[in-house]
Amino acid sequence: MAIKKSLILLLLYSQYIHAQELTATAENQLENHMAIPDDDAQLQLLNGYTRHKISLNTADAAALQSLGLLSPLQITNFMLYRQLLGKLLSIYELQAIPGFDAALIRSLLPYVQVGEDLQPHHTLKDYTHNGDHAFLCRYNNPGKLLLRYRYNYPNYISWGMLTEKDAGERLFDFNSAHLFVKNYKHIKALALGDFTVNMGQGLINWQTLALGKGPAVMQIKRESDLLRPYASAGEFYFYRGAGITIQHDNWQGTAFISLRQLDGTIDTLLASLYSSGYHRTDTERKKRNAIQQFTTGGNLSFIKQNWHAGINIIRHHYSVPLQKDNKPYNLFAFSGTQLTNASIDYAATWKNLHFFGEIAISDNLKTGMVHGILASVAKNADISILYRHYNQAYQSMYNNAFGEYYKAVNERGLYTAIALKITPYLIVNGYADVFSFPWLSYSINTPANGKEVLLSLTYTPDKHTEAFIRYSYSTKQQKENDNNFIKWPVQVKKQSWRCQTTMQLKEGLIIKSRVEVNRSANQQGFLLFLDAAYQLPKTSFTFSGRYITFVTGGTATTMYVITSGILYEYMLSQLYGRGCQYQLCTRWRLMPRLSLWARFQQTVYSAFASEQSNKNVITLQMQQLF
Repeated sequence: MAIKKSLILLLLYSQYIHAQELTATAENQLENHMAIPDDDAQLQLLNGYTRHKISLNTADAAALQSLGLLSPLQITNFMLYRQLLGKLLSIYELQAIPGFDAALIRSLLPYVQVGEDLQPHHTLKDYTHNGDHAFLCRYNNPGKLLLRYRYNYPNYISWGMLTEKDAGERLFDFNSAHLFVKNYKHIKALALGDFTVNMGQGLINWQTLALGKGPAVMQIKRESDLLRPYASAGEFYFYRGAGITIQHDNWQGTAFISLRQLDGTIDTLLASLYSSGYHRTDTERKKRNAIQQFTTGGNLSFIKQNWHAGINIIRHHYSVPLQKDNKPYNLFAFSGTQLTNASIDYAATWKNLHFFGEIAISDNLKTGMVHGILASVAKNADISILYRHYNQAYQSMYNNAFGEYYKAVNERGLYTAIALKITPYLIVNGYADVFSFPWLSYSINTPANGKEVLLSLTYTPDKHTEAFIRYSYSTKQQKENDNNFIKWPVQVKKQSWRCQTTMQLKEGLIIKSRVEVNRSANQQGFLLFLDAAYQLPKTSFTFSGRYITFVTGGTATTMYVITSGILYEYMLSQLYGRGCQYQLCTRWRLMPRLSLWARFQQTVYSAFASEQSNKNVITLQMQQLF
């Protein structure tokens, strides 16, 4: 009890670190994702923009898109406004652009500026002298260590090296390096070393973090540069080799080549891939670098101001034949040594409508397609519609298109959403999604279907206060959980309520609270958390803290909570059973360009949850800019 009281007192004097905390909407999206890859590329990019802001009077659509904060319609409206009325005189002039409200402008402020109105023409010396050198060291108990050096000049050049070992591993068994150049004469992008490839809407290849359904109901379109530098610690979703994008007038062409050693198991010349990246035991170490993957691919696009169309192709070759387990739901899964995919993607804006989509085919002649519309139907109302149809035999190694599951296969669905601004302070978002699975899947041994709806109400009376309430409901089929020989499909219904408030009580002190209840089958779950943050006046210390109590009836009512507070890092806690979790975090700015972070997190389960054990997480991090 004394520990809890002390913790609450600490919470009242904790700090909210704006540049490191996720917004409530971003938290919701990540928590819905449930399986977050170790990819902090977007966080690194945004942190770079805090020191090298995007000039709104010279930025092109690609630079604005890279923020990940603006919809295609908002970018189009901005470009049209600038074309008709000239350069912006103030950042707050954005309020005159359709689709830009005060909350959106506040989210843009750390990364954009009005000024530096001359279009930059950088020399190679500018590329190598105007950026930031950063060295980062992070330790997580028990024995996870990451070291990263990176030079970064956003939108122009990046190079760096990374080495990492997971807890239980003997040595630094993952090493990465890259050199990436952008926007140099006709070279739109040049990648050497490790890089990611993101094509179309993710039907044939998408290796950057991309989220699905959530409270940000209009964020349904996949958007990213086709080539991006890779400087994260994940060990699977990237390529190693070289890639280049050349642009001439309205034409843009990309080609890339990669040779990687992947983890996997080999049994009588048949193999399966192993993507966790762990090499802690002899069994896991035997899987290391067991399979060679050779990949080539490219894209050719024609780009105009309000539309573009592109052709994509990618081909993988493996040193041994791949084959998944002999299960009925794997009947149509890829097997063999070669896999080729091709697709056509498009996007176009006409008046208040934005169309986008992709149609893909694998070399077994099975297809997948996704088509979407974003529309401003009134001054304060936007809608989105997305249709997807992924054949049960469609095959692709690294697809990550919009859908119910992490991979675009064996699914048909129609998603519709609406965003209404009732008043300048009150916003209503909602979506409905209906979907079906024509073939078996891991969780059910028959074809199945389902539906999901979400409705959220956000109230922002001023820039210091935000409150929202969210309701979600889903019904899906899965095999019954009993001892019968035949697992009949059953309908599983789940509903959830979440209320959350964020308030700035005074300068530097922000308090956040959340109450969530959910119900699934005969199980119920409840979660309450208090989160606060504070910066000590006239000091270089900042503090934050969080306390969570939870009780659930089982895994069906698991609660998902994103933990952030340390630069470039966020973790997903899956809480079930009965217990509490608390976290204390501090940042100490020793010098203007040297910072230290420390975090302690403990999850304590009650004596009734005998199958679970208490979990402690300690994180220490240092970043030096020079």
